[in-house]
Amino acid sequence: MDKEKKKKLTMHLVSDSTGETLKAVSAAAAAQFDEVEYKHLTYPMVRTSTQLKRVLNSIKKEGGVVLCTLVEEALRGKLKSYCQKEKISYMPVMESIVNILENETGFKAINKPGGQHVLNEEYFKRIEAINYTLDHDDGQGQKNLEKADVIVVGVSRTSKTPTCIYLANKGVKAANYPLVPDVGISKELECAKGPVIVALITSAQTLVEIRRKRSIELGLTRGNTDYINLHKVEEEIIAAKRIFANKGWPVIDITRRSVEETASAIMNIISLKKGVKSD
Repeated sequence: MDKEKKKKLTMHLVSDSTGETLKAVSAAAAAQFDEVEYKHLTYPMVRTSTQLKRVLNSIKKEGGVVLCTLVEEALRGKLKSYCQKEKISYMPVMESIVNILENETGFKAINKPGGQHVLNEEYFKRIEAINYTLDHDDGQGQKNLEKADVIVVGVSRTSKTPTCIYLANKGVKAANYPLVPDVGISKELECAKGPVIVALITSAQTLVEIRRKRSIELGLTRGNTDYINLHKVEEEIIAAKRIFANKGWPVIDITRRSVEETASAIMNIISLKKGVKSD
């Protein structure tokens, strides 16, 4: 369906925290409807009546549907009443989940805004992973590769950086190691025994298209260089696959995968490897 013919819908995401939970939930739901063009309006850190009033004014102006993760009952009640009055579809995303947990555990929810963002051990682990990953992007920090949870290896433009960043946000220390044609792998990578090493690969045609677009974005020459020459890229991929096979590294073909799917596959490999090591 053409973009002009798509039904348009505004989704109001009202949160007393960062709004990341709502963004993830709404994006996953919206992806199920190709016929709809969405406009997402996020209202984070809504914790007072004054802040909620501004949200209500925006909702009235835009229309659409409302999703919320407000845990403060009074604010949530005001938002619900307003939506009922204006005949606007409303869903408290957290409410049903919290009710299930209350019923199963026998405890009442503490209704703490932003409770998922407590500065606990997991939070600091994630920050440490992000710092490590940024310091080890694109072959940097070779001497500390042993401290990685996973080393992601691949030729240029195989989505190593976004995949590593995504993993870091999950608390995984990920080092991005680029394979350079005719250079081979470093001594540091050879000696890294602790980390899981995962290789990423894609088709030569896909790689050429990605590299060509990137070259144009950077204002580089559009000439027939080795970097975007299909024959040379095919040779580069064959050489990379030979290294992967010799080392016995698990290989993930990213051709039809999103970054999230690739990262999920890597995390699964890490879990399996850890399971084998602990046996």
